[in-house]
Amino acid sequence: MPLLTRPDGAHLHYTIDDYTDPWSKPETVLFVHGLAESGEAWRAWVPYFARRYRVVRVDLRGFGQSTPMPADYAWRMNELLADLAALIQHLGCERVHLIGAKSGGSMALKFAADYPQLVQTLVGVTPPVAGASAVPKWLARIESHGVLDWARHTMQGRLGSKVSAAEVDWWVNNIQGKTPLTTLQSYLRWVPGLDIANEVAKIKAPTLILTTTGSGLRTIDSVKAWQQRILQSQLVILEGDAWHAAGAYPDRCAQAAVKFIATVNNNNIV
Repeated sequence: MPLLTRPDGAHLHYTIDDYTDPWSKPETVLFVHGLAESGEAWRAWVPYFARRYRVVRVDLRGFGQSTPMPADYAWRMNELLADLAALIQHLGCERVHLIGAKSGGSMALKFAADYPQLVQTLVGVTPPVAGASAVPKWLARIESHGVLDWARHTMQGRLGSKVSAAEVDWWVNNIQGKTPLTTLQSYLRWVPGLDIANEVAKIKAPTLILTTTGSGLRTIDSVKAWQQRILQSQLVILEGDAWHAAGAYPDRCAQAAVKFIATVNNNNIV
């Protein structure tokens, strides 16, 4: 099982999907998942990328098969970004195409601002630039009813009004519901204080932001307010009411991301 051990002893699990020609030297796409997820959340994206890129799906510390974090863990954005930078070095990459969704998109934005030399292109799928107001209520529900109940209670908003019962069950039982309680307890106490709205102006990489027409968490105008501060950025608005577009609409999102990266590469905007 591919693991990277960090200085504090935390193990980061990652998965590599690479179906490129074995004699080629493919560029690397690094996927960063959101809250209460793992690299498995990107499974529907892999077929669109793995024939032409080396695909790396990381489980952030605390999540998936990486080391759980304790309930009193002091989360720090700088440490999360250092984990990603160390993984890129571990993989032997000079730069990566970085793709993040939800809070993983927030990390991707901040990473591109702080580590511009490591990011070739950037894709953020419904990334917030500030902590969601609902987070304290989520934590209260988790501590009173458990992780599985919270995952099921919030899944409709994540995946939208057209999601099937089978899809809800898969996300609840295989993704969100498997998140360690202690990781969520510490993580959700940290998230409300996050605000990277002013940091995005530092991003130099060509950037694609994907959002939806009616997620309920944020308006299109509120996304435009910070997206337009990114010099080389594009905004694509997808029809739909899910606030986890990467999971709810993987085909549309992945196709837009593949097209964007190919256009950047063909224009030599690197």
